Amino acid sequence: MFITYGNLRGEAMIQQPASGRVIRRKIPYPRVFLLGGGTILILAALTYYVIRGSQPPAPAKYLSAPVRIGSLSETDSATGEVVPGNTFTVSTPANATLQQLNVHYGQQVASGTVLATFSDPALASEVASQEATVLNDQNQVSELASPIYTASQQAALAQLRDNLSQAQAQWTADKSAGTVMAPTTGTLSQILPVGSIVNQGQTVATISGKNIPAPLSGTVQSVNAETGAFVHAASPLLVLSSPQLTAKVLGDESQIANIQSQLDKAELQDSPAQLSTQLAQARAQLQRNQETLTQEQQALAGLTVKAPFSGQIVSLNTSSGTGKLLTLDSASLMVSVPIPETQINAIHTNQRVAVSLPALPGQATTGQVQTIAPVGTYSNGVSTYPVSIALSDPAGIRYGMTAQVSIVVKSVQHAMLVPLAAIHSKGSHNFVQTLGPNNQLTRVPVHIILENATQAAVKSRKLSPSSHVVTATLTSTSGKLHLKAKGRALHHKGPKGKKGGKGGKGGL
Repeated sequence: MFITYGNLRGEAMIQQPASGRVIRRKIPYPRVFLLGGGTILILAALTYYVIRGSQPPAPAKYLSAPVRIGSLSETDSATGEVVPGNTFTVSTPANATLQQLNVHYGQQVASGTVLATFSDPALASEVASQEATVLNDQNQVSELASPIYTASQQAALAQLRDNLSQAQAQWTADKSAGTVMAPTTGTLSQILPVGSIVNQGQTVATISGKNIPAPLSGTVQSVNAETGAFVHAASPLLVLSSPQLTAKVLGDESQIANIQSQLDKAELQDSPAQLSTQLAQARAQLQRNQETLTQEQQALAGLTVKAPFSGQIVSLNTSSGTGKLLTLDSASLMVSVPIPETQINAIHTNQRVAVSLPALPGQATTGQVQTIAPVGTYSNGVSTYPVSIALSDPAGIRYGMTAQVSIVVKSVQHAMLVPLAAIHSKGSHNFVQTLGPNNQLTRVPVHIILENATQAAVKSRKLSPSSHVVTATLTSTSGKLHLKAKGRALHHKGPKGKKGGKGGKGGL
């Protein structure tokens, strides 16, 4: 079947293939109008775009930002738990009993408050005994160190030495009392033989006609010269002995031995060197006993337990007479956060940090790094190091809350700052485009010092605070109206440049 639209009267010419007969049918007028109107609209649109394409393109428009001088910092973030800055636990001492408890659960206490008092009678007795021992040691040290004591000891030594000298002189005199000496020089004409018994005053020898009397009564024990011999004055002639003289000599010798023993003992104990040694030993003994006394006194004082810091009683157990009695948590708070091994070297003590708490939206505080664990914890191929941060303002913050910590790990001051969207990368090189007169673009190489999520600190010889850098295109040269961001932060097809930090902040 064939249909032909060549009839201006709105008739359709239909020819049947079998019979070849042509049938005329009328087309409804509304369809004719619709077909004609559509054709006219299509032709008009084509004409509009042809005419517009022949017009000159609209100038490009750009979004730009000024180069600023300011500071920029890179931060590391971590999440941790709020914990007490200090915890103090009180337990019942061994052999002691609770005498008085001065606090209750949940009570806020100030530093120095007496929390509890214990009693230990045995310890109190030991302290009293040790105090007496120390007092005795102190008296001994004072005596040994006293100049009067030293002088008296030296005087006693001198007296013993004098007594020994006198005893030795007496022994010498008594020993020689029975010896008869020649009073003059001459020829010995007579001398009594050994064994002769004589009385005191009896003649025992004659020299050159001069008789020599016996000094005492006794027996001739020995003769030192013969009759007819020539003797000299003061030479011994003979020796007399008697029981009385022997007893006296033996008494002298005993006295000498006794005095010598006393002197040896005194010199051993009271000589300057020995006194110095005794003083050193006494002082050492005093120090040992004082240390023992100090420990016992501290243990006794420890029976009165005081709060070492201000805080709150968070646990209390009075049901048992032994073990933990109470726990005091400090009013100061800390946040313990795990820092990865790749970032721990950028953390140091006394470093300032920013702290926020999800439980307290809108309330931010600051903190300071207090301790860094020297040993890390290994898990899933990464080691982390616990870092404790003391909160500067713990008002409204409770134990166990989650805290988000931002730590500044790197910063620059007085640097040129540009939006990160203005930076382009080509290979290992970075550049920005500055906007000049008549929307002229100039490519300026830059070196990135530091960057965060929104801006970067850069160095460039051709960039100044008066420059404006392009961050996006508002209108293209094709005349189409659109917003196209420039720079690697929002639009980037080239190789990746320097990776930025986790977060950061910047400002003038």
